[in-house]
Parts: sequence; C-alpha cells; structure tokens
Amino acid sequence: MSYDIQPGIECENCIKCGTRPVIDQTKKGLWEVKCPNDACKNVVTGPLVDFETWNRLNKKNPNLNPGKNNLMQSA
Repeated sequence: MSYDIQPGIECENCIKCGTRPVIDQTKKGLWEVKCPNDACKNVVTGPLVDFETWNRLNKKNPNLNPGKNNLMQSA
C-alpha cells in the first residue's frame, strides 16, 4: 500500500516523468520513496524514509540549460 506525501513536505518530483513520489513499505520492513509510475523504476530504499537522498538524486542540475551550449569556450 502506497501513501501520498503531504504537500508541506519538501520533496522533488521524479526526474524521469515529473510525478510526485509516494511512500511504500516493503515486506522486509524497509521504506521506499518511489515514483508511482511503475515504468520509471525510480526508487530510494532504506530503513527510514529518506527524502534527502531522493531530493539529491532527483534535483535537476541548474547549470544545465537545454537551450544553450553548456561547454566552456576557450581561446
């Protein structure tokens, strides 16, 4: 059974599909922060709900701008 994450908790959306993740508990008693989209297979598992790792792995890189050339020019 999956649980929705409360809106007040800071949690990045899935980097693959953009969906807000859910929390689930495995049969082994571990907690998962995972994308509800089964096709993504984007999940962070641990003994505690780990929003910090989820946010780090799903944060878009602000240095990359798809509309611009991100390579440094050299003389």
